[in-house]
Amino acid sequence: IDWCAKNLPEIKFNNNGLEAKLPYADNFFDLIYGLSILTHLSEEMHPAWYSELFRVLKPGGIMMLTTQGDTYKSKLTPQELDQFNRGKLVVRGKVKEGHRMFAAFQPKEYMRQLFSNATIIEHIEQPPVDNWYPQDRWIIRK
Repeated sequence: IDWCAKNLPEIKFNNNGLEAKLPYADNFFDLIYGLSILTHLSEEMHPAWYSELFRVLKPGGIMMLTTQGDTYKSKLTPQELDQFNRGKLVVRGKVKEGHRMFAAFQPKEYMRQLFSNATIIEHIEQPPVDNWYPQDRWIIRK
């Protein structure tokens, strides 16, 4: 963020903590691009952050969020896979929440329920390529 603020002075950057509280008014953004936000949050923080992002999105605005969906099934333990296949969020939280090693895996059913107050425009999935596992992209409209 320091580099961005220094080199892109016409853009405002914020560094937020884990709490789902953004310094923007309701209905502020036309577009929200959220890369790998939900993938590092607990079950409690999924609806909290989605609600906060939805709050600052203008009516008719577009939000794109990424998740670790079906592509990541091969990374799950048998117990986690069973939970995932039942439409339940899987969270590996052995490190501090928000840390890059804190991982959440989101089945389609869970995400459809989370986005129930929005219109899902598109859900994009890609298979793994070599050792690269692309995240799902969910594009929704408020």
